[in-house]
Amino acid sequence: MKNNKTNQKEIIVMAKFADHMEKITGGVVEGYQKIEDGVVTGYKKIEEGVVEGFTGIVDKMSGVMLNEDGSLKTGKVGEAVVGAYKKVEDAFVSTFMAKEGESVEEAKARVTADTEARQAKIKADAEAREAAQKEMIEKSLEASRNAGVRK
Repeated sequence: MKNNKTNQKEIIVMAKFADHMEKITGGVVEGYQKIEDGVVTGYKKIEEGVVEGFTGIVDKMSGVMLNEDGSLKTGKVGEAVVGAYKKVEDAFVSTFMAKEGESVEEAKARVTADTEARQAKIKADAEAREAAQKEMIEKSLEASRNAGVRK
């Protein structure tokens, strides 16, 4: 009889340990998620600022470059405005986005590809975390059920 009671106590202790491990793991995962969310939010704010800046330039330049019907203004003034806008855009990309030896077009393509890759990784990491959490919960529930059956 004593061995049976000892086994029951060990099972109960193991079930409690599994519950505690689940809580600890959940806390670690939650903490990591908060850190990652903060990083993603930071990137989003930077991206929004850059997009907002470009949008502001486009909006201001549109009034100067476009006719009321939306067609491009022609003539020396229109050409000068288009040229100036391209210079501003290329200077921004060259100064803030291009790596040494990289053309403006290459920088634009690289930044777009980097952004898409970062978004795909964030999505894949979130899916992996979710799958790991589900698996951990299922294992914990199974351990709890098994502990209850052996009592």
